[in-house]
Amino acid sequence: MNTERTYKHGKAEPVKVKGHPGLNRRRFSLLQKGAFANLPLRNKFFFIFLIVLILPFSMLIFYSYSSTRDTITEQTYTSLNSTLEQIDTNVENRLDYYKQLSTSLYMDAQLRNYLSSNYEQAYYYLDAFEYINRLLPSLMILNSNLQGITIYTNNKTLYTDEQFVKYMEELPDPLRQRALDAAGGTVYAHSSDYKAEDAHITLARSLSYFSLKHPYGILTMDINSSELYSLIEKENNNKSVYIIDETGGLISTGDRTVTSRKLFDVYPIKDQLADKNGEFDAVINGQKQFFTYKTLSNGWKIVITIPYNELLSNTNKATAHIIWISAIAVAAATLLIFVTSKVITKRIEILLSQIRKVERGDFRLSIKPMGHDEIGQLSFAFNKMAVQIQSLIHDVYEKELAMKESELNTLQAQINPHFLYNTLSSISSLAVKEGAMPVYQMVNYLAKYYRVSLNKGKRIILIEQEINLIRNYVAIQAIRFPYKLHMHYDLDESLFGRTTIKLILQPFIENCINHAIWDESGINIIVKLQLDDGDILLKVIDDGIGMTAEQLERALSKTDNLSGYGIKNVDDRIKLAYGDRYGVHMFSRPGIGTSVTIRIPFAPATDR
Repeated sequence: MNTERTYKHGKAEPVKVKGHPGLNRRRFSLLQKGAFANLPLRNKFFFIFLIVLILPFSMLIFYSYSSTRDTITEQTYTSLNSTLEQIDTNVENRLDYYKQLSTSLYMDAQLRNYLSSNYEQAYYYLDAFEYINRLLPSLMILNSNLQGITIYTNNKTLYTDEQFVKYMEELPDPLRQRALDAAGGTVYAHSSDYKAEDAHITLARSLSYFSLKHPYGILTMDINSSELYSLIEKENNNKSVYIIDETGGLISTGDRTVTSRKLFDVYPIKDQLADKNGEFDAVINGQKQFFTYKTLSNGWKIVITIPYNELLSNTNKATAHIIWISAIAVAAATLLIFVTSKVITKRIEILLSQIRKVERGDFRLSIKPMGHDEIGQLSFAFNKMAVQIQSLIHDVYEKELAMKESELNTLQAQINPHFLYNTLSSISSLAVKEGAMPVYQMVNYLAKYYRVSLNKGKRIILIEQEINLIRNYVAIQAIRFPYKLHMHYDLDESLFGRTTIKLILQPFIENCINHAIWDESGINIIVKLQLDDGDILLKVIDDGIGMTAEQLERALSKTDNLSGYGIKNVDDRIKLAYGDRYGVHMFSRPGIGTSVTIRIPFAPATDR
């Protein structure tokens, strides 16, 4: 959930403050102390601009300008070809990058398995839906120029969301057929109007695998046309750069004066572009122009043109001198002003970085002495304040921790496990004596449940015990809801010997039973235990009524919505025990079901 904060700024009225002689003398005395950091800004700029003045005049003495019309023309030809090569390399690199990105999806075995599997029931493809809705948006977040990623599938048993997964028939026929004909190779298309706000380039390729007889889908990536425009916009100074397709259709150009959608409507040069690469002269509207072009690997062409009068614009010797000297002076001045600004603001930036560390809760500061001016005094005072705040936080934390531990010990001391077990045993014996076998079974399940959940006051149990706990809990609930609870277990028993904090599964099983059953047929609940990337995953999946995004958000923010152990409560306990990378993740869709994933470390826990 994003939170927006709006800050209102009033207009600041200028305030005139008369100088105070005593205050001025004090400031001056502070500036006297220290080295360069305490010098007045006037002196700093004096020395810097002195260098700036000496440098251009020194270069002017050794500078000489001599060139001819042919030399300038030849240099311009070389520059244009160099620009063409650079643009070609940049465009090829960007297209290759997205090709490699599509290859990563093409080679994704898990994605291939999800897309090519048959789904008999809706909740079976919940994992596939969750995987795709996590994978594709993450790629778009990492690549801001991706307008969309879509997989067109011919698997009619797979649920489509009209965003990331669609059916094959929804892809326009020309592009669909080209992608299928390419047999896994990449093909490209582009928007007809390159000036449109949503103009984009589409990369498409069919998805297939050697063990499958037919392609199982087509992958498309919509790339913002600004991706190509950014590669050529800086090269439009006195020349024009165009990227066109095989028919002359404009894909991108820095020349915003072009109103036609085809380059050949502006420049009748179709025959001259017949070769793969080349250069030529042409007279357009009475003006002689120079053209150079190159063909990309996908058949598109990069065309650069420049009028001849631009090639000869630097023949005036005096103008060339002024331009060069001015450029050098500006560059030198800019560089030195930048260095000056950095020197002046460096200490402020260091102090700001330390303030941001404190803002994030990190009080391990490393502020070195910064002199005795106002910034130096401020850094010293801030460092001292941070130490005091850290000390206060530590004191409060220790007190709260001791208080909570005392409350927990008091609560557990009130529970007498032996009295509870003996009482349940007496009830069980009485039930057998009276022939009340359902009561006998329920009491036995209840005794086993509390034996694990209490666990002599310890919070760490074996995963096998946690699984047995929910088995006993479900057995009790099955008596309450006969023929409605359909449990399925997919457990890696090699992980039974690992440890976990207790009561992390039962709250979610209880939520399925109390809130997810929507008809007399009951509910299917799948409990999974598996190893994933060095961690242990516990999953609870149901095909109940599911939750909307708003309901899920409310559930994640509450602490008392599940049998006293809310979702946030379970998540907080896991993060407190193992760290922030572990915890609870939920995914739900109304009418399909809910999936809960609990991640804990593989390493054994200790009862700390």
